[in-house]
Amino acid sequence: MTTSLVEVRGARKVYEHEGRSLEVLKGIDLTIEAGEMVSIVGLSGAGKSTLLHLIGTLDLPSEGTVKLDGRDVTAMSSSALAALRNRTIGFVFQFHHLLPEFTALENVMMPGMIHGGIARAQLKETATRLLREVGLEHRATHRPGELSGGEQQRVALARALVLEPKLLLADEPTGNLDSANSTAVHTLFHELNRKHGTTMVLVTHNHELARSIPRVITMRDGRIERDERQDAGAPA
Repeated sequence: MTTSLVEVRGARKVYEHEGRSLEVLKGIDLTIEAGEMVSIVGLSGAGKSTLLHLIGTLDLPSEGTVKLDGRDVTAMSSSALAALRNRTIGFVFQFHHLLPEFTALENVMMPGMIHGGIARAQLKETATRLLREVGLEHRATHRPGELSGGEQQRVALARALVLEPKLLLADEPTGNLDSANSTAVHTLFHELNRKHGTTMVLVTHNHELARSIPRVITMRDGRIERDERQDAGAPA
């Protein structure tokens, strides 16, 4: 029996700007089961990133509810929300946001160092294993400026997984990569989903990436236009 990890019900998001209201999300209903891989596609301005931010508890809906791992995030205090987010979610963005003064290994370890309560030796072992899984163990002592764009994004992916989150959210994760590196990152997402069972939600304009994912949600004008399941697999 599958378990719903994400439940969005009647979610609207309205921003106020210079006395005007801009409705970005217009009533979203969405359920994502544990272990699923989902891509969210649509034209710019469709509301994709806003929906991802609601799922990731980086923002709250103006109306409606968002439940994460069975908990209504719209009813939680900011401290409880931060704790849930840190424990449950890993983020990968178009811009990797690696810390330039630290090595690849230290960057991967950083969420655990900030979180606390994890022995440094254990954290280093986990980070080293993840760098190995993304094919970069040999680059562990290199700083971001010594890595290619594709390598930096793979470090960011390892960093997002170091606390073993139930949910990985990625916003245009291949937006700054060439086709070869994009394909390599696509493959990694699939491999890590299969190996760890991590639920993944990816916002993308990359049609190849979207086609490789079993469930595709198409957004238009702040609404879900289509929610389709397809025969898909990792890129060759």
